[in-house]
Amino acid sequence: MKYKYGDRMLNEQMIKEDNCIGLNDCLIVGVSGGPDSMGLLHFLISIQSKYNLSLFVAHINHHTRKEENQKEELMIRDYCDKHHIPFYVGHFRKSGSNNFHEEARNYRYNFFVDLTKKLNANKIVLAHHEDDQIETILFKITRGSHINGYLGMKNCFEIEKNITVVRPFLDVKKSEIIDYCETNQVPYAIDSSNLTNKYTRNHIRNRIIPLFKEIQPDFNHKIMQFHDQLSEVDDFLKQNAKILMKEMIISSEKDRIILDLNKLRNTHIALIRVILLAVVNEVYQDPFYLTYEKVKNLLNIINNNKPNVTFDLGKNLYCVKEYDKLIFEVGQREYEEYELVIDEFKDYELPNGMKLRVKKLEEKAKINNKSLILCYNRIIWPFVVRTRKQGDFIKTKIGRKKVNRLFIDAKIPINLRKTWPLLVDKDGNILWVIGIQKYNFNQYTPCDEMILIEVLN
Repeated sequence: MKYKYGDRMLNEQMIKEDNCIGLNDCLIVGVSGGPDSMGLLHFLISIQSKYNLSLFVAHINHHTRKEENQKEELMIRDYCDKHHIPFYVGHFRKSGSNNFHEEARNYRYNFFVDLTKKLNANKIVLAHHEDDQIETILFKITRGSHINGYLGMKNCFEIEKNITVVRPFLDVKKSEIIDYCETNQVPYAIDSSNLTNKYTRNHIRNRIIPLFKEIQPDFNHKIMQFHDQLSEVDDFLKQNAKILMKEMIISSEKDRIILDLNKLRNTHIALIRVILLAVVNEVYQDPFYLTYEKVKNLLNIINNNKPNVTFDLGKNLYCVKEYDKLIFEVGQREYEEYELVIDEFKDYELPNGMKLRVKKLEEKAKINNKSLILCYNRIIWPFVVRTRKQGDFIKTKIGRKKVNRLFIDAKIPINLRKTWPLLVDKDGNILWVIGIQKYNFNQYTPCDEMILIEVLN
């Protein structure tokens, strides 16, 4: 028998439409024992031979309802034995944390993923349906989220490399699944905890949605219309954000992405939100929830006039603003002071990555901001290259100038200032804030032998 919902049918046609389950798939089926998951299992068994599917059932005993949990496990085990389906059980016991549902959800997904790897399966199939989707959307709206979050659950998504989570019933009403179970004599259990309003989701399901349906009997359909239109907007924004991201990424490496802040500022705020979320998840690699408030803080950082800002996003992820750059990185880089003696004519590699070459010159050569010529005078030799100290200054033609002020004028990011090299003579005089400002060398008289110090990178 076929059950109509919208323009689709509760049969194998919906598998073809979603293209989420294919020939020769190896499936881990999450089965709780309720009508949704038992209906899903029966449905997959009905198409198993035609699609040459390998089926494995995964069940989590949460040990919260004692006898009910045990009866559910036995019922599923018997059903699997009857249909020759391998059956695996995970035992979850709450640790006492405040967020039981989050803890249980993490356990379930870890159990499913580990089992998928162990059995060389490629997909995890879950029984979430349209009513679950409605609850999720309302839940997200009450808690606050971003556009992608307000879309609720996805039909298919890759949870890890080569492992896809599939929800083939996401457009099917719960009442239709129950009808399917009754018609096909599929056994199922009712979770008594779903009847209480202890948890927010139950409250939404049992009290809030019925109130909406009093106002609009076709409430589910209206929410799904909202979902579909929002999906189209989200898809449009993602496509454009992907193009713009390529243009504004200055550099991308593991655990670190640098964006051109000026290009980001000139982008529409709706696209900026999508870009920020995409960058954060690419840097962090695991899914990272960027709350509305955190996005608001990031937008403030982008648009304010402060040249240097560091914002802790949580979970060891940081956003660093450095003048015209916006950096997202995992972990904060450590900066150590250093002091390197220059007493030979050779190449030197500094701790901050800069390379210097020190050599003798027979005749004066042209110089620029990356090179310095000094008289080879034993009074100032040897030199020291070191990091900045409190109160450092350099003598210029117009008088003394604090090194920190030079950094500000040159728009050197705060983090780079910590390791920026200064060339100092044996008496402690700063001869060169390398690449930025040179000492007033009028006091040094011409000489026959000269030293060239140049930056190689």
